Amino acid sequence: MKLLDTSILIAKKLYPVKYNLRGQLPSSYTDVFDQRASDLIKSKLAGDAPLMVSRLGSIELNCILNYVNQKKSTIKYFEYITGKIDAYKWKPFTFSSMCTAAGFFPGTPEMLAMFGELMLNDMAEIDVLGSWLKEEVLFSDQLKNSTKVGLLNLEPYNHENPWSQELEGKTILVIHPYEESITSQYKKREYLFADKRVLPNFELKTIKAVQTISNNKSSFQSWFQALDYMKERIYDTSFDVAIIGCGAYGLPLAAYVKRMGKKAIHLGGATQLLFGIKGKRWEDNYLDYKERLINEYWVKPNSSEVPENFQAVEQGCYW
Repeated sequence: MKLLDTSILIAKKLYPVKYNLRGQLPSSYTDVFDQRASDLIKSKLAGDAPLMVSRLGSIELNCILNYVNQKKSTIKYFEYITGKIDAYKWKPFTFSSMCTAAGFFPGTPEMLAMFGELMLNDMAEIDVLGSWLKEEVLFSDQLKNSTKVGLLNLEPYNHENPWSQELEGKTILVIHPYEESITSQYKKREYLFADKRVLPNFELKTIKAVQTISNNKSSFQSWFQALDYMKERIYDTSFDVAIIGCGAYGLPLAAYVKRMGKKAIHLGGATQLLFGIKGKRWEDNYLDYKERLINEYWVKPNSSEVPENFQAVEQGCYW
């Protein structure tokens, strides 16, 4: 294998074509923009059909693509040399990033392969995709039934008429590690946004998501066991719409909710913003959010909700 790797490395240097699918997609890939995206989500929430609104994380998408490419036949070597794929075997970055930034465990090739298969199946359930990554185009078969909207279009406070007004009067299940902060913040919902429709009156139910980000330990033997535990909690809860933000668990849980015949909005990290909970990512990099959204009623997550080694995750972006 070392001889093969050396030969491929030499050939790669002789064929200087770089892999060019990293980064963010141009807006031309998006089907629906701005207010029309919010209106689309609102109309689907008002309908009777099961629904999955979701987005793909860059770490998870890298893992899925790494899995797909490494299991190819010998053509993968040629594709790597010619810049069509970025790796022909498992990358060390895939293991480290999945365990630290996405909360996956244990980080073995066998487990990551299972994750890849799960995600390929669950991606096919997406009805509305918050699109932003170039490599999404490589999964056009799985995403063929989804309508693509800009990633920030998933966030209701970015629209003149927020889709979240459709949540009024319903039973909303929020699945997120910040259970205490979300419950507390919702009690002062009328003060969190200038537009009160962003966070309307509804019956709030919560499930505290398993927090295994940054290699934090849990009582579960594997990521899949933790996922199944949360699925059981969801199954035992009566609700109309689930709003989900919990790392790599989020997309599979949203697919599970849809298969139950219900509706899921997988917002990912932005879920905390919907409840007026600040994070370093938005304070440092989203000046518009800081000026337009964040006010004196917004808070940081409770200290009990800050995991050990939190700064290892994008410099502590969620805290």
